[in-house]
Amino acid sequence: MRLPFGERDTPYPEARVVVLPVPYDLSLSFLPGARRGPEAILLASRELEPFLLELEVAPEEVGIHATEPVPWVAGSAEASHALIWEAALTHLRAGKFVVSLGGDHSITHPLVQAHREVLGEFSLLQIDAHADLYPSWQGSVYSHASPFYRLVQEGFSLVQVGIRAIDQDSLAFAQEKGVALFPAHRLHREGLLEEILGALGERVYISLDFDALDPSLMPSVGTPLPGGLSYRQVVDLLAAVFAEKEVVGMDFVELSPTGQFHAEMTAAQLVYHAIGLKGLQAGWLEARGR
Repeated sequence: MRLPFGERDTPYPEARVVVLPVPYDLSLSFLPGARRGPEAILLASRELEPFLLELEVAPEEVGIHATEPVPWVAGSAEASHALIWEAALTHLRAGKFVVSLGGDHSITHPLVQAHREVLGEFSLLQIDAHADLYPSWQGSVYSHASPFYRLVQEGFSLVQVGIRAIDQDSLAFAQEKGVALFPAHRLHREGLLEEILGALGERVYISLDFDALDPSLMPSVGTPLPGGLSYRQVVDLLAAVFAEKEVVGMDFVELSPTGQFHAEMTAAQLVYHAIGLKGLQAGWLEARGR
C-alpha cells in the first residue's frame, strides 16, 4: 500500500523528490523489525509541522512523492536486491532525487549501484554506529554487516562517521583501502566537521543508519549502542555537507519500530530536514528570511 510522506502528496510527474520505501530486512543479525521502518516513518511524517523554523522553508514545497514499497523475494537476498536496484534505477532515470527508507543496511549496496549507473562517480558518507565492513556475515555477502566492504571493493571512496563498533580485521581493511574513519568518541571531543568535509569528494551519497544516534534518542534500532551522536550533531553534519557538496542521493535505514513513537518522529523529522537541505542546495527552495 502506498503511503504519502507528510501532508502534501505531489503527483509523480511534478515531484522532484521521490521517497522510496524499501521494507527489506532479511539480513538482520540481531533484533528484527526494520522492514516496518519505512511505514513507521511515513505514518509519523503526517504529524510533522510542514514549515521548518531552522531552515525557514517548508520542504514539502519541493514536491515529494512517496512510491509503492519495493517488493522483496522471500528466501532470496540476491533477487530482492535486484528489485531494489531496478526500482531506484527507474526513478533516477526519470530525473528524480531519490530518498530511500529501509529496511536493513544491506539495501545501500543496490541503491548506490543504481545511482552510479545513472549519475556517475561520487563518494560515500556513511553515518553509522557500525563499520559494516565484513566480507560476509553469517555466510552471506548480502548481510547488513557487509555493504560497505563490497562498495569499497568496487572502487567507492568511503567516509565513515559516528562509528563505535569495528573489529580488528575491518579496521585493517579500512586502513589499507584509505577509508576515512571518524569515530563517535572523536566527534564528541573534537567536532571534526572540517576534517569530514575535506575527506569527501565534491559529489556525495549519504547513507544514514539510525543507530548512529544515541539510543537515548533512538532506541528503536536493531543493534543499539551507547555513546552515539546527538540529533544536533547529525543535523549540523548534514547541513555542512549540503552547504559544501552536491548530494546525489540518500538512504535512511534500520529503524525498527518498538512502539516508542518519539523514535519514529525523530526519524521522520530527520528525513524531512534532509529533504529541506537538498531543496536549498538545489535551488528548489528559498529561505523565507533570506
